[in-house]
Amino acid sequence: MEEAKRGVKLSMFTDGDLQKVHDLSMKLLMENGIQFPSEMALALFRKNGFRIDGQQVYMTEKQVRTALETCPSHFMFRGRNPERNLDIGGGDMGIPGPIGPTKVYSLDHGRRDGTLKDVENLCKIYQASPVMTMNSNNGVEALDIPVETGHLEIMRAVLRHTDKPFYTKLFDYKAMHEAIDMTEIVVGEKLERGSNVYIGPGSCPSLSPMAFGTEVCEDIIALAERGQLVTIGSATSTGVTGPYFEYGLLVMQNAEILAGVVLAQLVNPGNPVGYGTGAVTGNLRNATYCSGSPARVFLQLGSLELGKRMYNLPARVLTFGTESVNVDVQCGIECYEGSMANMLGGGDYMLSEIGTLESLMTTSYEKTILDEEVAARLLLLRNGMNISDMAASVETILRVGSCGTFLTELDTRKNCRKAWEPTYTQWDSGVQKRPVEELDYVLKRANAEWKRRLEEAPETMLDEGTEEALADYIKTHTK
Repeated sequence: MEEAKRGVKLSMFTDGDLQKVHDLSMKLLMENGIQFPSEMALALFRKNGFRIDGQQVYMTEKQVRTALETCPSHFMFRGRNPERNLDIGGGDMGIPGPIGPTKVYSLDHGRRDGTLKDVENLCKIYQASPVMTMNSNNGVEALDIPVETGHLEIMRAVLRHTDKPFYTKLFDYKAMHEAIDMTEIVVGEKLERGSNVYIGPGSCPSLSPMAFGTEVCEDIIALAERGQLVTIGSATSTGVTGPYFEYGLLVMQNAEILAGVVLAQLVNPGNPVGYGTGAVTGNLRNATYCSGSPARVFLQLGSLELGKRMYNLPARVLTFGTESVNVDVQCGIECYEGSMANMLGGGDYMLSEIGTLESLMTTSYEKTILDEEVAARLLLLRNGMNISDMAASVETILRVGSCGTFLTELDTRKNCRKAWEPTYTQWDSGVQKRPVEELDYVLKRANAEWKRRLEEAPETMLDEGTEEALADYIKTHTK
């Protein structure tokens, strides 16, 4: 018998609230417009009859609605292994590695600059995760390799060490096409308009307020030209790059995201797009991005509701962030708070930031492992409890009666080993097993786990011919 499930679902806006945000965003798009400092992008807008003044592009309700009507409500994000495919927007949850930290931290070596070896290590750790459904070629910046050819090396790293769908770092137009070329070599398919989707950046972000950067404009174009995932997002901070009030930031951010969606659909109508956000409340003591405020939940939850309910688009959310520099109590509070809102609000896939500290700037090997358990806990709540007649247990309760025990009942004996239990935190340690003074007990368990994964990871997941083809491509495209 199929179980009836009820999951925990967070919500904030009414339908009327969402419509009001849309209407106000359209006012901004019609009266202020969005700056697109890219001749490629401007040529597309010009060709399609948009009003343009210099680099400023103005959009009408009809133009935005026409673009939204061609956007798919869900898409299949494919891994090299078909069993890893994810129906994004169709019920699956995309849980990837992060994009863009510059430092790494471990119990063994402390905090230091990221290297290509760290990129490879993190790809292997993400691949071995039973919780993470996606990988990333940018779990940390590889600061020890030339910038000019770095995209080729980090692409080789993720292609060698995963068969899951994956995120890529943002590149320039030419380098993004090269990244897609390399993906073609490994998956054995031509990636073009209408093809399967294998690759996408975690975000093609706006340059708030009310603008996009040149590189991002041309990344959107490159991805859509090859039929790959375009996620439009922002990393706006209240009072810094956006209005002080969270509501105002949602209005402005929504205008920016809609403008990016329009650009992607002009390139390739029907191209998969995601509605993403990385918006936070600013730390106005320092005028900086802040991953620790509870008010960021307003922005994350409001954004995913706009994406999913207002526009019927897959929603990409931001999880696991913290301002803490250590895997400590502050880290746990802030990380769980933001992740809970996004996962239980119905987000379809994440920018993730699994394992990150210092407002997304450092990747911790140990926190990577512990964040998997945070995700596992929240997935249990998201997936729901059994509310079938069998689970109501009325006959069992009547049989046990008053003052009895359920320990020996068939339901208990049959299901007790299926119950969720923690993997790295521990419920049965007690002071007899776990010294009170050992404050890093859980961190040591996480440390042992990531080392085990690296020890067991293969040298490569590719065959010799594919390895050679990648090496030849990199050699040809290295200046």
